[in-house]
Amino acid sequence: MTSTLPQAGSAATDVARALVQRLGAAAQQLLDQVPPPAPDPEQEAAQLLWHLVETVRASGDTQHLWLLLTALSSAFPTGDELVDARRRLQLDDTGDAVAWLLEAAHSAVLNAGTPSAEMDVVVGAVVADVDFCATNEHHTGIQRVVRETVPRWDRDHDLLLVAWTRSNGALRQLDAHERDLVLRWGQTRTTVSDPELGTEAGTTPPRLLVPWRSTVILPENPEPARCPAIAALAEHSGNTVTAIGYDCIPIVSPELIHPGLPDRFVHYLSVVKHARVVAGISASATEEFRGFSRMMPSQGLPGPEVVEVALPVEVPVPTGSPASPHERPVVISVGSFEPRKNQLAVLHAAERLWREGLRFELKFIGGGGWRTEFDASMNQLAASGRPVSVAVRISDEELWGLYRRARFTVFASLHEGYGLPVAESLAYGTPALTTDYGSTAEIAAEGGALTVDPRDDDALADAMRRLLTDDALITELQQGARSRPVRTWDDYARELWDALARPLPRGEQPR
Repeated sequence: MTSTLPQAGSAATDVARALVQRLGAAAQQLLDQVPPPAPDPEQEAAQLLWHLVETVRASGDTQHLWLLLTALSSAFPTGDELVDARRRLQLDDTGDAVAWLLEAAHSAVLNAGTPSAEMDVVVGAVVADVDFCATNEHHTGIQRVVRETVPRWDRDHDLLLVAWTRSNGALRQLDAHERDLVLRWGQTRTTVSDPELGTEAGTTPPRLLVPWRSTVILPENPEPARCPAIAALAEHSGNTVTAIGYDCIPIVSPELIHPGLPDRFVHYLSVVKHARVVAGISASATEEFRGFSRMMPSQGLPGPEVVEVALPVEVPVPTGSPASPHERPVVISVGSFEPRKNQLAVLHAAERLWREGLRFELKFIGGGGWRTEFDASMNQLAASGRPVSVAVRISDEELWGLYRRARFTVFASLHEGYGLPVAESLAYGTPALTTDYGSTAEIAAEGGALTVDPRDDDALADAMRRLLTDDALITELQQGARSRPVRTWDDYARELWDALARPLPRGEQPR
């Protein structure tokens, strides 16, 4: 048996020592009595593994097997890997099972492991996977929600923030730069960790963080490569997985998004089906996820509990003065550049109104997305002298200033999980023109907005004309926007924590 363990040499010795540490960490949770240390790492690893395999075979508990496989391969196992290992342990004696597990672990290490990494098993913790926000400077939509919510959780609760190893095999804690990107966005300017290099690219390997009988919160949508391991963690490990549900656009409206996104989202749903709770960001998003959950009994699964925890809108106290009525009116449209945001229809309506002789400036503000017909139309109109422009990667302060200057905002999206630009506009007292269904209609119902069918070009142009020419309507909508009920990020963070991090009722088993 020992011949398959790491052989002599400095790097191999480091790997053997890391394996001993990981197996020892698992043994602390799984063995009634941990055997005494052996003279060298290889012997100690062999001894620990033998005892662990005997214990896991005797218990038949898949949770125990999940922890053993994680320790052995330095990567979270997938559901298929767990099934294969469980069947092998049921049929083989301990010696054959150990030999088979070593071979399987070797393959898992090559695929997703970090063999020189040690691990910490955290019991009864709340763990938040914030990998994207920790390793990227992108700051729209989901990232804005995470960077407003997670710092409040970190302030008020015991919380472990984690990212993934470079090989996408396991969780690790954040370094100082990554914590700044999540917890202190805009307050400090630190070096972004290179996602290709990762914290572990230096001489010190990452220290893996393994949740055990804990709650793992997904405030972001995980990368597809990680979903099989997260799904197995949710289903088999004894941990609870909960998530924020932003929308189901990739499967409800696939024709409106990039062709690669539906496939990515299907991987995400393989995790959601085993989650305990999903918190929808609006009534519309909540109903989408409830529809998915209601289908799960056809697979013999209960599906997640789906609750609504609606996003708030909290903006800085306005500074400076709004636009003078003597200035040329400014209309802004905020959102990533993609077909479902419907900017091409807004541009078409604007050109009709310019041809009628109306004077106004149109600014599109966004980022991300991909090149579409909108780009060509936008460039053509700008070249012809129309007062239209695009701004990307602007600061929050610049965005708040544009909201204040605008006569109104237009957000005629075809499908949204929430519609943050609408809510932000109204929070500044700036009227919004938005879609008359879904989550944006929910936001508009509390006052300050005019709604329209975004698929009706005539209706969109008519509504923009009214807002450009009817000062009384603008005043009425401004008053409605300023009288909207206030809901803060503190409110949202508190309600979301209660939904996603609450302990299981006594006697209930994690899913």
